[in-house]
Amino acid sequence: MPASHNDRPVNGFSGRVEADFNPDSTLARYFGSNYCYRPEQQSLAGRVADAIDGGDRLLAEAETGIGKTMAYLVPALRSDDKVLISTHTKSLQDQLMHRDLPQVRRALGRDRETALLKGRNSYLCPHRLQQSQRELRLDASLGNMLAQVTEWARRDVDGDLSALAFDVAEAGLRGMITATAEQCLGRDCPSWDQCPLVRARNRAQKADIVIANHSLLLADAALKAGAFGEVLPEFDAYVLDEAHSLPELASQHFGLRFGRQRFISWGHDMQEALQALGDEGALQGDVTRALPSVLRTYGHGGLEAALPEWGELIEMADSRRERSEDMAKLSERAAAITADMEALMQPAEGYVAWSDGHGELRQHFLAPVETGAVLAEHVWRRPSAFILLSATLRISGSFDHAGRRLGLEDALNCYHPSPFDYAEQALLYLPRHLPPPGHADGDAAMLDEMIRLLSASSGRAFVLFTSHRMLQRLAPQLAERLPWPVLEQGRDGARDKILNIFREEKHSILCGTRSFWEGVDVPGESLSMVIVDKLPFAPPNDPLLQARIKACEAAGGNGFRDIQLPEAIAVLRQGVGRLIRSASDTGVMAILDARIHTRSYGRQVVRNLPAAPVAHGINAVRAFYAQSCAEEEVA
Repeated sequence: MPASHNDRPVNGFSGRVEADFNPDSTLARYFGSNYCYRPEQQSLAGRVADAIDGGDRLLAEAETGIGKTMAYLVPALRSDDKVLISTHTKSLQDQLMHRDLPQVRRALGRDRETALLKGRNSYLCPHRLQQSQRELRLDASLGNMLAQVTEWARRDVDGDLSALAFDVAEAGLRGMITATAEQCLGRDCPSWDQCPLVRARNRAQKADIVIANHSLLLADAALKAGAFGEVLPEFDAYVLDEAHSLPELASQHFGLRFGRQRFISWGHDMQEALQALGDEGALQGDVTRALPSVLRTYGHGGLEAALPEWGELIEMADSRRERSEDMAKLSERAAAITADMEALMQPAEGYVAWSDGHGELRQHFLAPVETGAVLAEHVWRRPSAFILLSATLRISGSFDHAGRRLGLEDALNCYHPSPFDYAEQALLYLPRHLPPPGHADGDAAMLDEMIRLLSASSGRAFVLFTSHRMLQRLAPQLAERLPWPVLEQGRDGARDKILNIFREEKHSILCGTRSFWEGVDVPGESLSMVIVDKLPFAPPNDPLLQARIKACEAAGGNGFRDIQLPEAIAVLRQGVGRLIRSASDTGVMAILDARIHTRSYGRQVVRNLPAAPVAHGINAVRAFYAQSCAEEEVA
């Protein structure tokens, strides 16, 4: 991969952008005392401006505290190009659109037209809402909530379901009031002119800057837009924040997930369409008899066994495809289901298929073995600038691993270190005395160690688990033995709910799995410790991982060195990175995995962590918090 272009000449555009970050700039005056001059933020903004101006590919690692959001918003606003800004999470997407972008736009006095665009399941489908209202099987509570949605839809022109007073997914309504790509009738839909998704896409077509998310970008690239054709317009520049998440998302969007619900959803919509015709009672009866048989055969024998019986349902749909647009769409969906079944039974070169679960719970999966080639073919081939940013793109100081995973080995790169003083603000706790993972006494020893740590910090902690099994086993015991609230992911609510409780309850303890390892920001005293139960290696029996290792070693590589270890390090960096989010934050990062001391790769793991003092005994942790309390009292 090319060396960092830190010594590049400053051109007119990047020079103008960097000047925006000077201590006496318009930006600084607008934010007043809230503005902090950061040389690395200024430098990053110049790199982003250069990439936009030159149509380059750029990998940029900006560690926590750099202020990377403003570093890419300013050049995006200063540029005359059409720019897409994409994030991994919808929460950051909303924050950019409704808080960050308007502030920076006002500060610069730069009035560029902006638009927010989410995936189709974020928008109301008026046609599906009308269909659901006609159903006679609705219970009273669902009927009442549908009435609320109907009343809201009359007032809200955007149709973004996040504006509702309740969560449609938790209420069990999402599938009733949104349309998948398969279900969407496109221009043939009677509600096309009132469709919130169409309106959002039209706004995006006209806007100078569009705020989207990676799933939408990849869905567009994978040509999964149904009757709409392209979801997104073409852009001169793409700025992709949280770019470390792209390979995993690409595996999903360029792959398949298939289960019995695919048949059930189709059958439900088929019955709806036949009932709407009003004179197809006999065919409705045939579908009612045939679909359960397909489901039974699928549960007992899988895809190959179910395919012949599924063919009978396809014939039923084809025989009525001329009767309505809904029936024509159902015929197309049935053919698409058949194509997916065949793709799973005979994976294309470069893809791997596997199944998980048994009987009715069986799920089939298909994914590209490596995402780099897929992203290079379907995303980076566009003649545009691509700027990928994250706090964790490098492994051991190198962008090579990220470059391979992303298909951007030849991209320019730059690194911007955190301004935080980890030597003063943090402690890295790596105990030597714990048994290794898998030991008979391991869980009990880990629980006791967590109790000691959480007692030292007076709660105020994230406990990050690498598996749901350990979460469900240890979190209840922590709740029994500690005097502070213990919030368990799943048991005590969904991610956003328990995160809000954690922020309000100063001494609470949040126990979670992978979704809390990244994209969570809790500055201040509420989070003063992050505990990681063990190094986050992917399960060795994961079929996709096994296929990747096999391909890597066939090419002369080493599966552990080139795949498993760097990816575990990247996830670990994200996890411990939850702790220090501002210059005033302090706390302890604790990793309860003895392999850091007993395996040769342990030193490499530690070198990739923040440069905080290392402690091996609990007394050092207690002393750290005692000193922090003393300093707070003096202050």
